[in-house]
Amino acid sequence: MQQIKRIAVAVTAACSMAAMSGTSRAQAAGTESEAEAEKAPLATITVTGSLLPTAPDAVAVPIIALDARQLEQNGVTTNALEMLRKAIPSFAGRSNAGTSNANNDNQRTAGGSQLQLRNLPTLILVNGRRVANSGVGGINGKNFVDVNQIPAAAIDHIEVLTDGASSIYGSDAIGGVVNFILKSGYQGINAGGRYASASGDYREKSAYLTGGTRVGGVSITATGSYSHTSPLYQDARAFTSPLYGKTSAIPGVVAAGGNSPGAILAPGIDSPSQNNPTGTAATATSVNQLIANGTYLPTTPGAVAGSFDVSPYQTLLLEQELESFLASVKSKVFDGRAELFGDLILSESRSFTQWLPVPATGLTVHPNAPYNPLTTNFSGVTFDDLALPKQFFNNTKAIRATVGARGGLGRDWTWETGFVFSQSDLAQRQAHLLYKPDIARAIAGGFDANGNPVAGGAYSQLLGDYSLTGPLITQPALNPFARGRALNPASLANLYGTEFINARSALTSVDLQLVGSVFELPAGKVGLAVGASVRRETLSGRADNNGRVTDPVTGLVTGNDQQWLGGTYADPFDYHRNISGVFAETRIPLTSPSWSVPALRAFDITAAVRGEKYSDAGRSTVPKVGFRWQPFDRTFSIRGNYAKSFSAPTLYAEYGPTDTRQVGPGVIQGVFGANYTGMPFNGEDGNNPNLQPATSQSRSIGIVFQPDFIKGLNITVDYSAITLNGFAGGIGFNNILSSINLLGSASPYFSNLGVDNFVGQPGASQPFVSPGQLQAFLTNPGTLKGDPAQANRLYVVDQFRNLAHLIEHSYTIDASYVIPTERMGEFTITTAGAIFSDFNFQDAPGHAYIQYAGTTNNAGASGGFGGTLPKYRFFTSFNWVFHQVDLTLSNTYASATDDTGLNGTSTPPIPVASYTAWDVRAAYDWQAPRFQDSKITLAVGANNFTNRMPPLARRAFLDNNADVSTFSPIGRLVYATVSVTL
Repeated sequence: MQQIKRIAVAVTAACSMAAMSGTSRAQAAGTESEAEAEKAPLATITVTGSLLPTAPDAVAVPIIALDARQLEQNGVTTNALEMLRKAIPSFAGRSNAGTSNANNDNQRTAGGSQLQLRNLPTLILVNGRRVANSGVGGINGKNFVDVNQIPAAAIDHIEVLTDGASSIYGSDAIGGVVNFILKSGYQGINAGGRYASASGDYREKSAYLTGGTRVGGVSITATGSYSHTSPLYQDARAFTSPLYGKTSAIPGVVAAGGNSPGAILAPGIDSPSQNNPTGTAATATSVNQLIANGTYLPTTPGAVAGSFDVSPYQTLLLEQELESFLASVKSKVFDGRAELFGDLILSESRSFTQWLPVPATGLTVHPNAPYNPLTTNFSGVTFDDLALPKQFFNNTKAIRATVGARGGLGRDWTWETGFVFSQSDLAQRQAHLLYKPDIARAIAGGFDANGNPVAGGAYSQLLGDYSLTGPLITQPALNPFARGRALNPASLANLYGTEFINARSALTSVDLQLVGSVFELPAGKVGLAVGASVRRETLSGRADNNGRVTDPVTGLVTGNDQQWLGGTYADPFDYHRNISGVFAETRIPLTSPSWSVPALRAFDITAAVRGEKYSDAGRSTVPKVGFRWQPFDRTFSIRGNYAKSFSAPTLYAEYGPTDTRQVGPGVIQGVFGANYTGMPFNGEDGNNPNLQPATSQSRSIGIVFQPDFIKGLNITVDYSAITLNGFAGGIGFNNILSSINLLGSASPYFSNLGVDNFVGQPGASQPFVSPGQLQAFLTNPGTLKGDPAQANRLYVVDQFRNLAHLIEHSYTIDASYVIPTERMGEFTITTAGAIFSDFNFQDAPGHAYIQYAGTTNNAGASGGFGGTLPKYRFFTSFNWVFHQVDLTLSNTYASATDDTGLNGTSTPPIPVASYTAWDVRAAYDWQAPRFQDSKITLAVGANNFTNRMPPLARRAFLDNNADVSTFSPIGRLVYATVSVTL
């Protein structure tokens, strides 16, 4: 408590001295007539970004507020991410990911939806208090609050603070704050539903029911909601289908090497056994003989990839189903001197997404295996089943409960305290993975149907229960050369399986705050807010026994571990930390409107400071100072802020287990060019307990213009300059490979790359001591193109470090013009815009800065600040309300960008076209004559009625040919909604 007092006194005293020095002169300048000319003061409100109540026209922080009606008019009503991303263009960049994160793992949100203002860490609040992060962080997923758990139907309005606010709220408020204000104190019943459809069998449907009443002195509001969106497959959209050149690992392929020149089964041949004796009866001695008799055709990996269309197998948008329930309660106690409050959110999110089948490549089939057409080892065989694509099934259950009390202390002070428990539980199933120990067993054969050993026998014995100690099960042998109908389904049993993963994130917090005025200056009362908070964050995760990185007994990466081919590897992880904080905020009025001082009608100074202590990451103390200046009258205001903010490292980045996995082929292609395709390698993400919080400095200045001579016009423009230092992230596999190829053993990351095993493990070597040796190692000397087999020998460790530096300059624009008429109803024009003048990113000290503003890339290293950042993006709407009719026409515009490749460094830049989409909505309110308080609202509309598809950015977005997160691939979406209020 003493620390709170010291902070409060320091903040208040420092700012008050200036106010008292010029008081007498300001008083003399005022006149009674000028004071009478002032309008009546407005009722005070408390907005996100400040704990001090203030008049609506005296808000000193940049706030954008969206109510339920505005969100409905925009045509998106069920998903918080899509609602905000459409209405507020500042939600830009790759980290605003949701259903579009459907066919790659570079975001790892497990079906969740993330929000980031200006592509920077953004704090998410519900009713002004924190929410637990998504549980996927426990398996090295993204560190974010899944806004899917917040039912859109229960939102009263949303407040978006576009300024740093760690001095008020603590960690993560670097880009800004999003505060979801939930419905409370509702009276009556409101129910509604929505159905929408687009081409490609895409559907959206949702329904909700909200009810509220008073029982005695208790006000209760409850909302239940349901929504479902269909998956959208790549082959349903022309810009991403056909999609060639992505993989050569398909059934029927034999890689070059040994006794094979590289071949693929001829058309009409689904297995070599159609034309050739196999097993103990085999007569052919080489693949060339099989080519000569028409079983195979010679080919190359490039030719295979260039003729195989992956689009039928992959989702473009994932399938999602959301169920949620919310209840809020308020009750006055002690004769109205205090109020008890609470809210409860229960939600369950289920999602599905699909990738290409998991291939087993580079297999060697031994002589006498029942389906081997050669008398010798048959090497370079690829097996997979196109009928069994890899599938993800995510189930996230979230709960958040808040209880608290608030009341008054005398005439000028209020108090509030609250307790929050929030938890996110993820259960993920990854289906159609290959159980590694059974691959060779399935192929070998050598048994009869009764399990008796027989040379060349057509049956195999596999391990049951997907366990090294499981019972031996006799089943038909696998034909690894076969494709399609030639595959015996019975041979796939005990070979394909499902990995089960569980993760949990939880938050418990208690806070107390006091708000009031400490004394009164001639210009007004000096406001003060002080408080303290304590919270505990926990994170845990685990894969099943076959998904462990290390053997549970030996701790080595050999033995009973990493048994799922194509799965996620993670050792059990469970960690927590405690955070305590104290904070203070003050507002000092230096001049008063009643004084009528020229050019200083009203001038306030605001200041805040917060100190937080982390049990694992030290202390952070961050200040904020600002001002609000009305030079002449209420019609024109200038505001500015300087703030320091911070973002604490994630628990996983500090203490999580290493994650060993196959890194996708896009990395090597991005480093070495188009001749190095289809080359995944072995990667490991490493933790670092010495990580420190990332820090930032932000400066903003803005104007608010509400002229009396143009009634109904409101214009707000804010300029932001943010510098972010030491953001924790991986070095980046691309940076490691590029640096070692350029510098050899002089690279600072030389010890991060090994051949045949991770550095320090048995069998590992580090041969790339000279510049260029790495690229030479990856190059096939015969074709001068990349060799996937060599890439598979690489083992790279990407460790978390405080690396990234970023400089951001942007403008946020919000304007509206309301034109009421007596005969024609009311017309409203609104526009919201984001202008990025700079987004300079440096992924590691000493590296060149990369300008992301005005570019399209898919860079994910050190925080993932890439994506599409158009220099200009606007959302504009035209609304007309006439009696019961409500018509809205909306436009989304994004300026052209340059495709700078996967990592943002490819040259020359390739132009990406600008984007324009139009929406239309028509609604009608019908009121039953006998029921004055009842209303039925019917609406129909079309989002993107011109059917504009995302602009192509093939070099940056290898998976889809376009950024389907920034630009929706749905196309024309026709919808109808109904709402009934009783």
